[in-house]
Amino acid sequence: MARQVAAVDASAERARADGDAVSACRFWLGAMRQAQRFLRGWGTRPGAVEEKAGHCATLEALIGEARSALAGADPGDVREARSRLGVRVAVVGKGGTGKSLVSGTLARLLARRGRPVLAVDFDTNPGLAYSLGIPPTEGALPGQVVMQHAGASYGWGVRDGVTPAEVVDGHAVAGPDGTRFVSLGKIDDIDKDAPKQTVVALCQLVAEFGEPGWDIVGDMEAGPTTPFERYHAFAEQVAIVVTPTWVSAMTARRLLPMVDDVDTVFVGNQFRDEPDHPGMTPLVRIPIDPAVADAERRGLAPLDACPDSPTIAAIARLADTLTNQEVTV
Repeated sequence: MARQVAAVDASAERARADGDAVSACRFWLGAMRQAQRFLRGWGTRPGAVEEKAGHCATLEALIGEARSALAGADPGDVREARSRLGVRVAVVGKGGTGKSLVSGTLARLLARRGRPVLAVDFDTNPGLAYSLGIPPTEGALPGQVVMQHAGASYGWGVRDGVTPAEVVDGHAVAGPDGTRFVSLGKIDDIDKDAPKQTVVALCQLVAEFGEPGWDIVGDMEAGPTTPFERYHAFAEQVAIVVTPTWVSAMTARRLLPMVDDVDTVFVGNQFRDEPDHPGMTPLVRIPIDPAVADAERRGLAPLDACPDSPTIAAIARLADTLTNQEVTV
């Protein structure tokens, strides 16, 4: 609870102190967006009723301060600040649908537009690293970032005094096109428990990362487990990747109620002429693409191996749509 309040108040303090009107509005919008995300997460959490109520009241007070500051600001400055807010999207779906392909390519295309981008892999399978063009052994949170926390999931969490900005600045791997990459680590024969020590810390750090101008693209573990446990809590949008198969659609339907607290879009992948699944009209359709399949067989980032392919063009349209949407806070 204390970390959440500290994260929101850090953005609010920067807004209070910023002499540039548009920048101050952006920090107020970022603080409000972050507090609202935290409040959504507390709706179903167990815990002491009075303690939870007090915590939520503190977050609501910060939201109220942000709303008041924005109401008193020049409307043009507020509109400009909204346009400069980064997108925060979690990519989910059944295994094998192309989540990592979409996540990695989207992150790099956003970065090519001059936007700061943090790509986050919430899966122990190194798919996102390959799609970004980063060695799969890099990006795991180091030991100095985590510590044992009694009562936390798996008994681990963020080390006291460590801020998200410090982790991104000091430990995120620099990737192609200026992206930054961080992951929970990969399972190997040496230390199979290492990812359990970092997963809670990674979720905390990404949710608390309050830089309002950064885009965050999260590649979720396949299936419904991580959305059920709210690993997507950092996101303002969820992209559900579906293929023409019925089992992909079944997984998507199971995912929908777990992510219905945020805006949701569908991304169709590996389509030829198949009809859309009922109720799942894709925002973009990615066709069957032999060049991408060949790149993935060779362990290459598709954006490097086949930059002019139909797949890249479709994901570029996804980037257009996500960045042109009105951010509602």
